[in-house]
Amino acid sequence: MDTRDHDQPGQDGPAKAVPVEKPHRLRIDARGRVLLPPPLRAATGLLPNQPLLVVLQDEELRVSPAGEEKPAGNVRLPTLDRKGRLTLPGSLRTTLGLVPGGTVLMQPTPPGMRLVTPARLLGRLREARESLTRHLERS
Repeated sequence: MDTRDHDQPGQDGPAKAVPVEKPHRLRIDARGRVLLPPPLRAATGLLPNQPLLVVLQDEELRVSPAGEEKPAGNVRLPTLDRKGRLTLPGSLRTTLGLVPGGTVLMQPTPPGMRLVTPARLLGRLREARESLTRHLERS
C-alpha cells in the first residue's frame, strides 16, 4: 500500500482535486516565494518556466500567463520554478505589506490565480458589514 502524501512537491502520483472556490493559505518564505503544491498548480493551469504577469489590482495580486507579448525594456517576467515556487516581486510585497513567514490567500482562477492578504480580506468583510448596517439604518 502506498502511504506517501501526494500533496508534497517532488513526489509522483495522482493530484487530489482542489476546490476552486475555496481560498488556500500559502506561506511566504524568506526569499519572497510562495509554494504551490501540485494540486494547486494543476488548478491554476500555470506551468513551470512559463512567463507570468503579476499585477496589483484592487489590492490583490493577479497572476496569469504573460502571453506572446514581451515587456518593454529589459524586464524579466516571474515564473514558477520546477518545484512550483513563485517569487513575488519585491515592490509588490512591500506595497501589500507581505513579509517572510506571512500568509497570503490564493484562489485559482484558471489560467492563473488571485493572491490577497488575510488582512485585506477581513477589511473587505468589515467594509461590507458597515455598508449593510448603514443601509439598514436608513431604511
